Amino acid sequence: MKYSELEIERRWLVHEDELPDFSELKVKILTDLYITDSRLRLRKEESIDSIKYKLCKKYGKTSAICEPITNIYLSETEYGFLSKLEGIEVVRHRYYFPYNGVKMSINVGRNIPTILEAEFTSEAEALAFLPPRFAAKEVSDASEYEVASMATYA
Repeated sequence: MKYSELEIERRWLVHEDELPDFSELKVKILTDLYITDSRLRLRKEESIDSIKYKLCKKYGKTSAICEPITNIYLSETEYGFLSKLEGIEVVRHRYYFPYNGVKMSINVGRNIPTILEAEFTSEAEALAFLPPRFAAKEVSDASEYEVASMATYA
């Protein structure tokens, strides 16, 4: 895992009726292909002013909230070639907002639960964090709420 970085995040289900107004938030459309029989994810990330393509390798959690990952940024041609691989595709809208100095996002997709995520620079910071009031049950360590798991019934 020489070229990986540690992703530190917490995730929650949400109280849908208490969510902020999405029209005020920055949004990206994520199209993920979870490649069959692997821990690889191919992603197309569309925002109002750009499109990015990347291949992600997730190595497995080292704790409830930490996982080493590696991202390789791709050209559109490379993405097109890899998108022919067998896998399950999930499309989500990810809405971004800051909260008490933490980068947060709300992920909304068809046939999958709405998930609130927060990214951190350290495990201590993550564990001390108190989420917004619309955060419901924490699912950070629940594999059934990882998009790769949910993709099987999306």
